[in-house]
Amino acid sequence: MPNKALINESRKLTQDSPITLFHISGNSSSFASAWTDDLFLVSPEQSGGYSVEYVERDGTTLRTYQPLPIAASGFEISGSNSLPQPKLQISNVDGQMSLYNFDFEDLIGFSVTRIRTYAKYLKSIDGVDQASFDASAHFIPDTWWFSRKAEEHKLGVVYELNSVFDLEGLDLPKRRMYSNFCPFEYRGPDCNYPGAAVSSPDVCPKTLEACRERFGTDLRFGGFPATTS
Repeated sequence: MPNKALINESRKLTQDSPITLFHISGNSSSFASAWTDDLFLVSPEQSGGYSVEYVERDGTTLRTYQPLPIAASGFEISGSNSLPQPKLQISNVDGQMSLYNFDFEDLIGFSVTRIRTYAKYLKSIDGVDQASFDASAHFIPDTWWFSRKAEEHKLGVVYELNSVFDLEGLDLPKRRMYSNFCPFEYRGPDCNYPGAAVSSPDVCPKTLEACRERFGTDLRFGGFPATTS
């Protein structure tokens, strides 16, 4: 439940500057073993172009949120008995999001946690601590899941999000389907190949034939040979 200070601030006619923080993680996706650094982002329009520091949801871990053009919309719940499907827009001017999309299959299965608070309650702005910092002064964080990449161009990427409760129309498997390519990390937790190296250097071309060379008939192939993609 939001604390008293936050409630009082939200009721003022003239409120402090609102801040929305975004935490993007792949730790619950099929790429958990390959994903090493979560993204902690804040809109530069809200932060004045500065990095800001605030607590993680455990109430003790401080995180630094970097400024990057990012915006989300569509969280409102309507009376149509359908769950909202928000959209998340992230800048792609430097091409970094395109790299993430290529390496992690459009981030499908990744999560984004939205934390809403006010600037006065941040731990620091541009490295300067604030006396009004309050670790509990935020609205209840909400977590959403990347379900589809809607748009991608040199300026930005738009993703569609789903609630954890939104199972209607869920497509399985929640990853791209390749006919002769295995997306699993070689010798990773999904591949789990324990045997001797088949080639030097010890790398796998990730084809169905390469999987047969290593596993025989008990395959751990992550592709879908029956498809034509």
